[in-house]
Amino acid sequence: MRPSDIGAVIFDMDGTLVDSEPFTMRAVEAALERRGRTTDGLTAGSFHGVTWASIVGHLSERFPDLAEPIAVAELHATFHQLHYDEPPALLPGAHRALLAALSLMPTAICTSSQRESLAWLLNRLDLPELHDKSVCAEDYTRSKPDPQAYLLAASRLGIAPERCLAFEDGVVGVRAARAAGMHVIAVTACSSNPSDAAQAAHQSIADYTDLASDFFESIA
Repeated sequence: MRPSDIGAVIFDMDGTLVDSEPFTMRAVEAALERRGRTTDGLTAGSFHGVTWASIVGHLSERFPDLAEPIAVAELHATFHQLHYDEPPALLPGAHRALLAALSLMPTAICTSSQRESLAWLLNRLDLPELHDKSVCAEDYTRSKPDPQAYLLAASRLGIAPERCLAFEDGVVGVRAARAAGMHVIAVTACSSNPSDAAQAAHQSIADYTDLASDFFESIA
């Protein structure tokens, strides 16, 4: 199945374009280790696709007695440094998909990560033109699965949400894009819960090599 009447394409970033989701749990692990705690009882998937502020809130509830509360800046700093130390792999076909979409219609990235991490990826891909239209954690207040981020992305692109195609790897991201009224393709290769992500989306692919070579031309 191919979506129809699409006027814009929006990509999630972590887990959808780059295999960077493991860095999230590693940032949480490092913060807890500095406080003599462990991640026992925590699941990595519960931290995927949401903002650092949401993760901090979850950790505050789980560890209310920490003498030094965990801060957004601390988690982001570790996560971002890992990108430099261990550059995550792009998903197969991701760069080609970005270029194809960008050549044909308004395109943006909608991520729960900070803008610094987005800038790192765009510099790596030599795609600075995606920066201004994209949406990062600093731009909205309600984390996915709330649709706020995707609605803002559609607004910045000047396209009605129902004419946007979103690529997402996580259940919360899929739900956010669908709640915004978008057609959603789940990218499951790096998903922490691929079956649920695929079921929540309109359709699914393992990675972008599953798309027909003329996919973006066919929907533009």
